[in-house]
Order: sequence, then structure tokens, then C-alpha cells
Amino acid sequence: MEIRCRKCNCVHNTGSSCRAKAVKICKDTAECETYKPDAEKEDIIIKNGNLFGAAKNLSKKNTLNVPLRCSATECLFNKKENCIANGILVEENQACCATFTHS
Repeated sequence: MEIRCRKCNCVHNTGSSCRAKAVKICKDTAECETYKPDAEKEDIIIKNGNLFGAAKNLSKKNTLNVPLRCSATECLFNKKENCIANGILVEENQACCATFTHS
């Protein structure tokens, strides 16, 4: 599953790809509970603009076998707390799963 992330200041984000060992999506808000701010990346973004976002087209797809636990039971792609979508996108502002679709 491809996991794309626009949360450029996350410790798991490398070129807009998620490199976490596991990803968990919250039931009520569809927020990525794996998101963890990286102060170093935040400093670079503040000083130079969103340099990590600019590199998103240069990165390789995340082909790692990353377990994705999803508690958003109202999502169309949620089957027994497992995401069955081909991939997900985590949005920049709220760190929410943009793939979330009401069933």
C-alpha cells in the first residue's frame, strides 16, 4: 500500500512518503495517530519554506509492507479495522486521512 503524507514536518515523512513501521488512523477524526512532529524539519520549513513538499515528485513510492490499522469504522475502506484502499494520503493541515470516505 502506498502511503503518501503531506505532513512534511513528521519524523516518518521522507519526500512525502511515510516510513513508519505501522500507521494508525483515529476512529472519530480520521487523524493519523502515528504523526509525530520533528523539530528539526519544522525549523527548516520555517526558515526556507516547504522544501520537503517540493521533493514529493522525486521520491520513490513507499513499497514497504506497512500495517495500517484504521479505527474509522464509518469509512468505506475499513474492513474489520484494516484499510483495504490501494493507498492513503495524509493531509498537511490536520494530519487527517484524505482517503476517508463515508460508507
